[in-house]
Amino acid sequence: MRQGFLTPLFICFSLVACGGSGGGGSGRDDAPSYRIAPGEASVLTFDDTARLELASTSAAQALSISLEVNVAAEQTQYELQPTETQLLTPARLFLPLPEKPKNQRYSVARNVDGQWRPLLSSVQSEAGVTASITQFGEYRLVPTEAPEVARVVNGNCEAQAEEQSLRFIHVADLHARYGGPEKLFSRIKAYHRQALEEQPYTVFSNGGDDFEKGSVAELLSAGAATVEVTKAMAFDVRVIGNHDFAWGADTLLDHAQDPIAQVIASNSEYRGGSAESFGAQGFAVLQVGCLKVGFFGMSSGPWNELDEPLETAPIPDFVPDFKMNWHLQRIAEGVVSQYREHVDVLVMLSHLGASADREILLANPEIDLALGGHSHLGTEFEQLPSGNILIQPDFFADGLSDVTLRYRLSDKRLLNASVEEIQVRDIAEPDATTQQVIEGIVQKYSPDAHVEIALAEDQPNAQQLTALAAKAALYHHGADAALLDPSQVIERWLPGTVTATEFHRALPVERQPADTPGFKAFYEVSVSAAELAEMRAAQPGWVFVSSQAAESESIKLVLYKSAAWNLPLFFPNLADRSATYLSESWASLDAYARQRSSDCLYLDIDKTLSRCQPDTVTTTWQFHGDEQPLREDAGPSRLSYLNVATQADTQFGPPADFGVPELAGGDSVVMAFDAYSPEQGLKLQTNVPANGDLAEQGKLSDYSLVMDILWPEASDGFWRAIMQTTPNNDDDADIFFESSASGGVGIASAGSGYFGEFRPGKWHRLGLVFYAGGDGGSFKAYLDGELIGAKAGGDIGERWAIIDELLLLTDNSFETQKGYMNALLFSGRALSDSELNDLGAAKQNLRLQPNAQQLQQRIQRHLHH
Repeated sequence: MRQGFLTPLFICFSLVACGGSGGGGSGRDDAPSYRIAPGEASVLTFDDTARLELASTSAAQALSISLEVNVAAEQTQYELQPTETQLLTPARLFLPLPEKPKNQRYSVARNVDGQWRPLLSSVQSEAGVTASITQFGEYRLVPTEAPEVARVVNGNCEAQAEEQSLRFIHVADLHARYGGPEKLFSRIKAYHRQALEEQPYTVFSNGGDDFEKGSVAELLSAGAATVEVTKAMAFDVRVIGNHDFAWGADTLLDHAQDPIAQVIASNSEYRGGSAESFGAQGFAVLQVGCLKVGFFGMSSGPWNELDEPLETAPIPDFVPDFKMNWHLQRIAEGVVSQYREHVDVLVMLSHLGASADREILLANPEIDLALGGHSHLGTEFEQLPSGNILIQPDFFADGLSDVTLRYRLSDKRLLNASVEEIQVRDIAEPDATTQQVIEGIVQKYSPDAHVEIALAEDQPNAQQLTALAAKAALYHHGADAALLDPSQVIERWLPGTVTATEFHRALPVERQPADTPGFKAFYEVSVSAAELAEMRAAQPGWVFVSSQAAESESIKLVLYKSAAWNLPLFFPNLADRSATYLSESWASLDAYARQRSSDCLYLDIDKTLSRCQPDTVTTTWQFHGDEQPLREDAGPSRLSYLNVATQADTQFGPPADFGVPELAGGDSVVMAFDAYSPEQGLKLQTNVPANGDLAEQGKLSDYSLVMDILWPEASDGFWRAIMQTTPNNDDDADIFFESSASGGVGIASAGSGYFGEFRPGKWHRLGLVFYAGGDGGSFKAYLDGELIGAKAGGDIGERWAIIDELLLLTDNSFETQKGYMNALLFSGRALSDSELNDLGAAKQNLRLQPNAQQLQQRIQRHLHH
């Protein structure tokens, strides 16, 4: 309390509360006004024990406050003036309970356009009700009403049941990871549909952050694509997260108008127009079988352009039209106070993070379950000492949490709880309907999002990628120089095909503060040569790229937004000045890459693209039904048997001779190979020059292997060696089909194992593209022309490099099986995604034919994008 200030306030409220006659009437028009200094907490008490508690951070400047008590028709109203005053930090308003009726529960309500809207933060005690308020106005107590059921989810209550399961398929932090070849969203939806078939009392929930970091379609549509995709997922209930404010109020309003999902935003209030235009609710009830399940949920706070969370009061709002209430514990207590007795299960659908969820659950054991999001720290399942349960799912659509709670219906007691963490990529089939809708949305807004834009010779490190971004800034905006922080790089693309999506994943857009360009956006500032020299000295670890014009006295310098908005922070001797927005950094990379491709150059080195020059390193074998079945059709490489025993165990003929399906495209000769012993196999003599990271050691680092292969049922489910880079075959083979039904192809490594699903009895076109050695060592696997997986950079080292020759279909420990091969291609270079896509699925002919017309069309599209 402030000394010397409370006495006149008490006098004020005594006078105001006693205004009028006969104990009723209205407050006085001449109510005294009192001034509250900023930076000081104050407790203002009414004559009838009502009080207002202002935090030291509630106001940024001095406030003149008038408070009136109006008593009419047994409804006491409290008016805090000026009514338009918005508080930076919520204040606490306590209103005393009326004398009658004694058993009624009340909430504090605010007058909004003539309607009294209860505050979710209202907590009732024996003496009265306390609520957090974020603006002045008219307040009073209203009876708390039981919430209505918003929707019945998937089936009615079984009247004779004694127990019931309640299942949640829960995801969070999806961050627009839709539209890619992984088909993550439609796999999640497929799992949800399967769960409904198994258990109708299943709720599909989403813990918030649907926007940012993932989709080019979102960027090119200003958020609209993510709105459409999220609604297409048909969640039952979802909460608004901090990134969901990224595109401003209008996009969030659209996002919250969901025809199926109950959208929850318990600490957000729309004040930009009619409250009804915001479709989100503070609290919602779903009837799931015999259980009434209540949901509330809150968003975490905003972040700034330095990528720092704003956690110190006063915490700002995200955008002007939405007022946030950061009294999170008070809101949780208010939900318990008002609604716990009206529901069987109380769920906090939270976007606060595991730590904040845990604090709220410990303080409010009446909350049964927290279905969380926001942490990005992996999965969590914890049953707290108070008995309530905390769940954190995986993020970026990589995983989902399958939660099952079992209840006794007589007293709604939880009997047991379990969770299964599901890796989304392991879900076998995507939901076809959802996938079709998502593909249509992506095609509408960003048809080139996953199309090959350029080819990279190497996987860049953070410094190299930042240097490319700097060159892109100079090209795209005609700037003189760029000075960029390499720590802003998030993901590094692999060698080979690079798409717009990979540019965005490298430097993702996070619009912080909300509804402004991303903090990695390019901005231009004007500096002198002397100032530029000081800036470089202040940040010696940053990447600097310049043109000749950078030697002039007035230099157009490109910086990331984080630095451009905070020049003195990063460059202490530099005076602050205006900065002009140019573009998002990924967009400049995209423009630069298209120009490089149109010039027939790799993105990262001044080397002519292979497709723009004669191909002298690619060999194909169609196999022949004569005395030389292994002779090449074209190219420098040679294929031979390791020994006579191999030749004896290898046959050639039309598919019908072996009882296997014909291939599309006409008659073909296929090779039937046996389960070769370690002494047997095929030898491929490359006859191409060394290249890539290990070229100086005389090794072939970058190369490709493509084959049409069929495994019979008898061979499925066993380890099957495909490729061996050790010519004497005295160690394990280097690429296998795995020992599982319809097993994938690959090798176990630190970050991944085997890719794809190769069904027995069916022809498949397998493609393997290697970039062996170095920090970026990787390989990519393709099934019928589609990329099915890639090893992380550094996983594929010198072991996979070739010196002159490699072996096929053999292993040192008999891990081989019988199978059939239609054709084979080896190239002494890394084929691109588009080239593998052009090769397509298995068919009679396997031939890499660069189509000059297609190439020219691609170049023209690059030029005119």
